Amino acid sequence: MNISSEVKLELERRARQTRDVHERLRLCVVLAKSEGMSNESIAQAHRISVQSVYRYLLEYEIESKTKHSPRGGSESKLDKFQTIELHDHLQKTTYLHSKAICKYVKIKYGIDYTVSGMTLWLNNQGFIYKEPIKVPGKLDPEKQEGFINAYEALKLGLPEGEAIYFMDAVHPEFQSKAVCGWIKKGEVKTLPTTSAQYRMHFVGAIDLKKMEIFAQEYDTVDAESIINFFKEMEAASKATKIHIICDNGRSNKNKKLEEYLRTSKIEVHYLPPYSPNLNPIERLWKVLREKKTYNRCCEKFIDFKLQIRRFFFEDIPKIKDELATRINDNFQRIHLNPIVIAL
Repeated sequence: MNISSEVKLELERRARQTRDVHERLRLCVVLAKSEGMSNESIAQAHRISVQSVYRYLLEYEIESKTKHSPRGGSESKLDKFQTIELHDHLQKTTYLHSKAICKYVKIKYGIDYTVSGMTLWLNNQGFIYKEPIKVPGKLDPEKQEGFINAYEALKLGLPEGEAIYFMDAVHPEFQSKAVCGWIKKGEVKTLPTTSAQYRMHFVGAIDLKKMEIFAQEYDTVDAESIINFFKEMEAASKATKIHIICDNGRSNKNKKLEEYLRTSKIEVHYLPPYSPNLNPIERLWKVLREKKTYNRCCEKFIDFKLQIRRFFFEDIPKIKDELATRINDNFQRIHLNPIVIAL
C-alpha cells in the first residue's frame, strides 16, 4: 500500500490523538501495511483475524475509512462507486455546509440525506470541518525546496569553528491579544484592552545546533540596525565564520550592508521570497507571544517593555530545554492545493 508522507503523518497524528480504540486499530493496520508488513504479521501483532485486516485495508482503499461504524447505525446509502466518486468531488470542491452536500447528493444520485446523517457520513469517511492553511499568494514551492537542499548541504559540509544562525526581526505590540483557552461552559471571561499604538523592535538570531540566541533592541529596524547587530554578533561570537540566514527585506539587503559584509566574517544567505515557514526563529516569536502577550494586559507601556525585555534577557536562558523541543530545522514543506468553493 503506497501512501504519501503527508498522509502518513496525518494518520500517525490521528492514531496518537483519537480516543476511539477501534479507529486507532484501523489506523495502525493501515500504517503497518504502508511500512511493508504482511497481512498475517499485522493480524498477529494486533491479535485480530487476517480477514479483519483485509477488510480494514479494503475499506480504507475504497472509502478512506478509518472509523468504526457505530452499533445500530445504518450503513452508507451510497454504493462503493458512488462513495469513490463523491470522495473525489469533495477533495476537489469545498462546501461550507453539510446541507449543500446533501443537496448535491440528492441531485447527483437521487439519494436523501439529513444534515446530521451527512455529517456522520463525512466523519466516518475521514473528513473534518477545518480552515484551509493560509499561504502567501506568491509562494514558490520549487524555490523553497531548492533552499532546503542548499541549507542541508551547507549544514553537512560546515567546517569546524563556523556557525549557522537564522535571523529575523520582531515587533511586539502594546495591545491585548485574546486567544482561546479552557473556560467553563456558560462562563464569560474578559480581557482588558488598550488603544495605545506602541510597539518595540528587536532583532534576533538563533544557532539551532547550540540553541544559542543573540538579540538586541532597537528604536527601529533598518540597515543601520542590522549592521550594528552584525557588529555585536561578531564581537560576541568565537566562530571563525558566521552564516546568517534571513529574509530579503530592505533592512537585510541593501548597499550599506553589502559594503559592510565585504570585510566581515559574516556571510548572508537569503530565504526564498514569502517563506516564513523556512525560518525557525519564527517559532521563538510564537513562544514570546505565548508567554508575554496572549491573554495578558499591561496597564502601562513601561510595564509591557519590562516584560518583553525580561523574556529576551532573563527568561530565554531558563527555558532552553523547552525551546530545543519546539525550535528545529524540520521545515514545513508547503504543497499548494488551492481551495475551490462549491457554488
